[in-house]
Amino acid sequence: MKNNKVLVGITVDRFRGIAPSAVLTIIKKMGIEFVEITKSVFDDLPSFVEKLGDIRTGFHLPNLHDAEFDFSFRERETEIHKLIQLINQHHHELNLNYCLSHPPENRSSDLSADQLNKYLLNNLNQLKTPIILENIQNWDLKRFENFYQQAKQILGEKLIGQCFDAPHYFLHGEDPVEFLKIQNGKINFIHLSDCRKGFDAHMPFGLNGDLPIEGILTTLREQNFHGIINLELLPRNFDDIKPLINSYLKVVRNFDRRKYLKSKVKLILFAPPLMRKMKQVF
Repeated sequence: MKNNKVLVGITVDRFRGIAPSAVLTIIKKMGIEFVEITKSVFDDLPSFVEKLGDIRTGFHLPNLHDAEFDFSFRERETEIHKLIQLINQHHHELNLNYCLSHPPENRSSDLSADQLNKYLLNNLNQLKTPIILENIQNWDLKRFENFYQQAKQILGEKLIGQCFDAPHYFLHGEDPVEFLKIQNGKINFIHLSDCRKGFDAHMPFGLNGDLPIEGILTTLREQNFHGIINLELLPRNFDDIKPLINSYLKVVRNFDRRKYLKSKVKLILFAPPLMRKMKQVF
């Protein structure tokens, strides 16, 4: 990362029938400078681009949990190539900093693990954006590191780093705080949300989850973290909206008190219409 500050973002996807552009309109009131988007944006592209402005983005490519396929699914080749074409055609107007991929999670393929890796990575290599790779819950660190080294051979300079998903690492039975201490500032992309043991719940903070949020944020601040922290938060009911907002403010405050105060003032003005809108959704 060449930026010299922390960007705190939130994932923007179609939510309960609300188009990505409408979700973006809502969260822009929080002063957000970054969002991570998904393929749902292409169903709403003109409106989304119009509302995006100078907000920077990352693109979370399809994964097995959310989309029921990833770029290792040869049987979805037509769909994969169409998505690659759309990203390459629109990555400038979408202000894309990167595309993010999980390792292959195709458990039904007749291909070997090495063949799945190469098929996924060759698909990623067709993208015109930088690539980052995210650790997943059911892979240990050694397996992910081997995959990352293989990716470096195929993607070269297009591969710009790892996205450390703290809940995935925690749910594999590891300590994300210790990992960050060992990395000592080498990680520039992070996914955060709270979770419960055995369940990647994508919870806002403050709802009795198990991830050591305080330790993670303190460690990153002490290491003078520079990069992107994206919050993958899924509100399940109306009562989760305030904790979601507070989660964003908590991370911003950890790194930039001035921006925190600006966002807080904006939200004081915007909170009543936002809560009315969210009440309609739930």
